[in-house]
Amino acid sequence: MSDRLALLWRKLDHLARMREYLLYSIEQVREIVTIGDWKGLSPAQHESLAAFRVRFSEFQEHIGKTMKAIAVEEEKPSEPFTAVLLYMEKIGCLDSVERWKEIRELRNAVNHEYQDDPEALRTFFSCMLDRSPELLRWLDLLVQFCRRTYPEPPHHKP
Repeated sequence: MSDRLALLWRKLDHLARMREYLLYSIEQVREIVTIGDWKGLSPAQHESLAAFRVRFSEFQEHIGKTMKAIAVEEEKPSEPFTAVLLYMEKIGCLDSVERWKEIRELRNAVNHEYQDDPEALRTFFSCMLDRSPELLRWLDLLVQFCRRTYPEPPHHKP
């Protein structure tokens, strides 16, 4: 197995671990978004929101890095990143380039506009919750593609 393929499988393993932490944060935040008064959130609730924001962002970032690794392995253009996204859409690992970009914009808005406006925060976090299943599905599609296309390392546990 090539070093690039071994690295790709390590990326997928890392994403599997990240997925578990993201799922935990999703459950925590689901409970918080139903709270009527966001002005009175506890420090623990703020911490849960912050953890979710970071996990959501990092998960998408690592999915993107994995997509790029696949494009490189397949000898497809990896710059600009839109070329990677178009290839992922073509091979069925991504539903829509535009959807990826929308989620990326949401992620960036939360990272750069973490406001004190409780209603804006609720909207951001509700949108992130709504988009989380797509990120998780895209990881599933990447894993399925890799299992069909590349040999798994001997130590890998599906």
